[in-house]
Amino acid sequence: MGVRYLKGDATSPQAKGVKIVAHVCNDLGGWGKGFVLAVSRRWKEPEAEYRRWYRERAGSGFGLGAVQFVQVEKYVWVANMVAQRGGQAEP
Repeated sequence: MGVRYLKGDATSPQAKGVKIVAHVCNDLGGWGKGFVLAVSRRWKEPEAEYRRWYRERAGSGFGLGAVQFVQVEKYVWVANMVAQRGGQAEP
């Protein structure tokens, strides 16, 4: 089975079974621009867990490549992926 692309609201995945909403985070513990605003409007848990994760692990285990999975619905998880060094990219 290959990759299947679907169009629509990424915070409302329509596939069957378990779904993961991938979210790229920075390594500064910041939350507040871009796609994350749609995630926060839909669910409160990903932001709260990300901020807790940063507070507790900022010195160790919170860096590029780290991933945190947050269950937001029975079959939906948000993957907070630390995949950006520093703040928001410039347009």
